[in-house]
Amino acid sequence: MPKKRVRRFPDVPLQPVVLRKMQVRCGKWRITGLRVNRHLQPFDQMTPHAHPHGQLLLYLRGRGVQRVGAKSFPVTSGSVFFIPRGLRHGFEETGPRRAICLVADWVGERKFCPGFLRAEAMAEVRARLALLGSAAREEDLSVAGTTLQIIALCLDSCHPIALGSAASRGLLQRLNREFRQDAYWKWPSVSELSKRMGFQKDYLNRLIRSGTGLTLGQWRAKKILRSVEADLRKRRKMAEVAERCGFTDVNYFTRWFRNQTGLPPKKWQQRSA
Repeated sequence: MPKKRVRRFPDVPLQPVVLRKMQVRCGKWRITGLRVNRHLQPFDQMTPHAHPHGQLLLYLRGRGVQRVGAKSFPVTSGSVFFIPRGLRHGFEETGPRRAICLVADWVGERKFCPGFLRAEAMAEVRARLALLGSAAREEDLSVAGTTLQIIALCLDSCHPIALGSAASRGLLQRLNREFRQDAYWKWPSVSELSKRMGFQKDYLNRLIRSGTGLTLGQWRAKKILRSVEADLRKRRKMAEVAERCGFTDVNYFTRWFRNQTGLPPKKWQQRSA
């Protein structure tokens, strides 16, 4: 397979779409600028760099990889990164659609934090950016208010859901509602679950792990296993159980069940009698 062509540019290949200079204080923070940058070329790559101030990055469009220090993070629409001053970072675009990124410059202390904005929050950010672009001048109070509201949404996306918290229980309740079979007895995949929940897959996986100790894939397998066990207790035949639980191949179903429980389904059914 031919290698993907990566274009490199000596200068930053960005075009500011919205640009606001400001001095907005919020507690120990001071926001000094807000802009929306559009990458000018597809598949471009920004050389890792650092700033004497912190930055908030919110990707409004595009796909790629965000390098932060020695770590790499997948980027899609809704990806959020709070990057402290002096920390080297860069972006590599992996799709032909040019990325658009909201950048806020801030002065203050905060550790590096990645996050993700759901579809509803992204719609709110875009609506507020439209208001920001229509403001007549930087001194307009609506500029400061809108900026703080956008940053507050991004901050909320970086707060982990604590084990046993009301937010965690609400998330799991909604996930249980979304985890249902279709008309062909198929269970939603991990990717489909993430889409239904409105989260990036990696971010939803972190939330589920923080609330249950399981990865999203493990949680899904556990839910399917409970459905299989319920059908086995009803003394249904193996082929019927496999079909009702979304397996088209009985042999694959048997191997899967044995991996989950340590027993073949027939023997498990006999012991549960």
